[in-house]
Amino acid sequence: MIAVGGVALLLICLGQAPMTPLAAQDRPPRVPSAKAAAAPRVASKNPPTLRVRQLPDQSRPSAAPNVRFEWDQVSGARAYLLAGRWADRLSWAMKTREYRVTPTSATRWEPGRVAFDVALPAGSHSWRLVALFGPDDVGDFENPTRFSFEVR
Repeated sequence: MIAVGGVALLLICLGQAPMTPLAAQDRPPRVPSAKAAAAPRVASKNPPTLRVRQLPDQSRPSAAPNVRFEWDQVSGARAYLLAGRWADRLSWAMKTREYRVTPTSATRWEPGRVAFDVALPAGSHSWRLVALFGPDDVGDFENPTRFSFEVR
């Protein structure tokens, strides 16, 4: 009965003293874990604009037109994900394609600019670009750089 009485007394005391959260300045400082402290902080952002232009005709008229994508280099980006969707003129079926653009796969990889050439079929295209950071390819996938265009 003593244990039950002690719990009852504790509950009565707790009921009389209002519980208020600690103010932010009264909280002890938050210490990051060793893993979080060791991980580099990279501000993931995407290029402000994506430029696209159709390259001059190739020697083979039946070949798909070559298109050049260009964008400004983002500091710290190790690669870029270029993903597109387009509607085929004949069937209007949606098609998709993704490219991982790296220093070795890019047409140009300069400190200020990246260019990537690819053959694309005719149709209405919509593409998005995401800068990738770190070994885990972290990026701002919520806010990609977008561009829509027509390939003829």
